[in-house]
Amino acid sequence: MIIHCKQCATKFRFKDELMAGDGIWVRCSRCGHEFFEINTRDAFTLPVKEQEARAKQEPAAAPKPLTPADVVSPPDPPAPPKPLEGITTQATGTPVAEEEEAEDEEELERPRASFWTPGRLVAYSILVFLVVGSVYFWLNPGITRDVLNFVSPGTGDRVLGPTPKVSPVTAVGGINFAEVKERFTKSTASGDLLVISGLAVNEYEYPVGKVRLRGKILDNTGKLLGEIETFAGNLLTDEEMNRLSDKEILAELQRPEGSDMPNTGIRSRASIPFMIVFMNPPKEVDEFIIELVGVDRATAASN
Repeated sequence: MIIHCKQCATKFRFKDELMAGDGIWVRCSRCGHEFFEINTRDAFTLPVKEQEARAKQEPAAAPKPLTPADVVSPPDPPAPPKPLEGITTQATGTPVAEEEEAEDEEELERPRASFWTPGRLVAYSILVFLVVGSVYFWLNPGITRDVLNFVSPGTGDRVLGPTPKVSPVTAVGGINFAEVKERFTKSTASGDLLVISGLAVNEYEYPVGKVRLRGKILDNTGKLLGEIETFAGNLLTDEEMNRLSDKEILAELQRPEGSDMPNTGIRSRASIPFMIVFMNPPKEVDEFIIELVGVDRATAASN
């Protein structure tokens, strides 16, 4: 049978055969509370209310603890059994039942809800998209300008300045420029960069070398905002521009012989790539111009 402590409500299993008479006084092994447990197994047991009333009218005498003088030691006393922890009778103070907590009847603890709920997944996906998009547009101001102009015409030009216009310039001396394009990017070491690249085409009837170029940027009134000279055959990747300083970028682009492609022995009708980089260009930039500064005649074409 199951017994509940009247003080702390702890549940215990109690052997049915130890229950006798109207009931038995027991002590809770957890909180030490003593209470009278009514015998509900006997057929002659009175109703619960009458039993409780009788228990109140005729309370059992308080148990008297045993003392060493009360114990009679036989000539050859057997080894005393190991005391069992549990509910004990008040009269003798000896164990009468093994303690065994009953199974808890409360509902099982509900499993913890997953942190990644559908709502949180959507929110975090939007956040990641915004962060990645912001970094991408920050590194590509030219695209950012186009997007802002598409959403609200003129906004990109007001915020980032107008897009530089390409001036179709034919270099004097038989060197033409083809596939010229510009783009904006950002560098951790140098800041905003305006990158102009293209091909220098040899229109001479003989090989040339050491093709030297000058790039100019102007505002919408034609005012010169800056100019840089470089040699063809020198190219830089975005990774290199991101880590190199202003002086290092200029030094890489001003190698006369070319670092990525030989700037010597360029055959007739052949071409060589070039790159011009402006560091932190003014927002007033409206167009750029490419000019030929110098070229040497080569004795033989390179393979």
